[in-house]
Amino acid sequence: MPPRPDRSDGVRPGGISRLRAIDPLLPVVAAVSLVVYVLHGFQGILTRDLGIYSYAGQQVADGVPPYLGVLNRAGPLAHVLPGVGALVARVGGLDDLVTMRVLFMLMAVAAVCVAYLLGRDLFRSRGAGLVTAGAMLAFHGFIQYASNGPREKTPMTLFVLGALWAVTHRRWFTAGVLTSLATLCLQTAFFSTFTAVVVGALLLAHGQRLQALLRVAAGGLVPVAVLGAWFALAGSLRASWDGFYGINRRYTVPNPLDSGRELVWEDLQLAYGVTVWLLLGGTVLLVLVSLAAVSRRARAAEPGLTVLPAMTAGLVAGLAWILQEYDAWADLFPVLPFAALGLGATFAVATHGLARGPRHGVAAVLAGGAVVIALAYSVSTRDTSLEDQREATDAVLATLPPDATITSIEAPQPLVLTGRTNPTRYQMFRSGLQDYMDDTWPGGLDGFKRDLVADGPDLVAVGETVSLRWRASIQPDYVYVGSAPLWEWYARASLGEDTIADLRRAAGYDADDRHAEPPAP
Repeated sequence: MPPRPDRSDGVRPGGISRLRAIDPLLPVVAAVSLVVYVLHGFQGILTRDLGIYSYAGQQVADGVPPYLGVLNRAGPLAHVLPGVGALVARVGGLDDLVTMRVLFMLMAVAAVCVAYLLGRDLFRSRGAGLVTAGAMLAFHGFIQYASNGPREKTPMTLFVLGALWAVTHRRWFTAGVLTSLATLCLQTAFFSTFTAVVVGALLLAHGQRLQALLRVAAGGLVPVAVLGAWFALAGSLRASWDGFYGINRRYTVPNPLDSGRELVWEDLQLAYGVTVWLLLGGTVLLVLVSLAAVSRRARAAEPGLTVLPAMTAGLVAGLAWILQEYDAWADLFPVLPFAALGLGATFAVATHGLARGPRHGVAAVLAGGAVVIALAYSVSTRDTSLEDQREATDAVLATLPPDATITSIEAPQPLVLTGRTNPTRYQMFRSGLQDYMDDTWPGGLDGFKRDLVADGPDLVAVGETVSLRWRASIQPDYVYVGSAPLWEWYARASLGEDTIADLRRAAGYDADDRHAEPPAP
């Protein structure tokens, strides 16, 4: 196992010596990452999924445990971590959403920094660290969610990188903790991360493999035990089990990556742009460079090669899962760290024989190119659509009393922007959640629709992908009054003709809109 490159004697420095031992490139990596993400901005459009995580965070900040505030199939940390941002916002008198986005942006910065440490420490090369960090920074999709979150995949990626870094230092308990945290953000992170950690323990813990695996298991149980105790005390243990595992196991229909491959490729190109080639190249190169670990001479020349088969095993496990379950481009986040490491490993091996000066020059050019790619994407895709969503929401609510109520049907955005609470924890009605509702709500999904009308909220925000049949089920008790970016407004007909007319003016009602047509009998 190679030592940290900033230590010469294996002794932990203290005081002034420790300060002098700090890698000067680490704050540079952090600063550059911060600039890239800040330039991308925090006013990007709030989509349905981002709205769900934001709303979940607000509910946690209000004291409602995960899954009780809103039903979601991701891990509990997808609720808890945005909740930390919401709590900070309320303590400081800040905007909930922007504060959550800043917090997640800092997690993205930390992820790039850990990518640097991973490449640096694995190959005892700051150049390899810079190339690894540069690749991680350049991935367009990662930049998108870095400042326009909150999305659970950002902290998940940070924890995956941390687990891989812990493996390189034989920190098995820490690796287990971080694997668990990644999984508690999003379950799909388990397959790649756990595989890499376990294979790493088998490769590195000579004569102590069982102890290493037990430490991994013990570390993994710690976050589970802490959250489990919280849920048990809060009376939400069953709901948490259903949200984290039960619904996914029983109701989620697999979406294998064996059809529509042209659409998948278009989706990846749209999300990752030119960096899709970094993603593909990094995955292939990680496998190829790992083959060099078979050679004892190669391992002696580059000790970091010893660990690479574990990373490749994790990559293969992650890709195998994606082949079985693929929804969109963000599903590749669990393998982004492996692709970045593949590029860093290739640099380390390819430049092994070069003198220090040329090697540093090559690293600077590669990392600098990655930064240029990242900056170009960040600036060119800066978005301010959140401002339009705020204005559209404020205009509609200005026509109603301050205590006006809103129900969300796959449109949590106005709840997030106004700090209102949905009448139920149900907002999502696809990917198996509708079947779960059929089995758990009195009268099933049709009963839910009847109850929605009977409860009489003032407004119903309906996501743009909700079917016409769903919309028709709440009419004529609710009438279409206009739209906002990514959702439509329906108002309770009993509010009166004058109020409905005011709402339509505020919401930009268009009589020719297909939603304005009366529902088919």
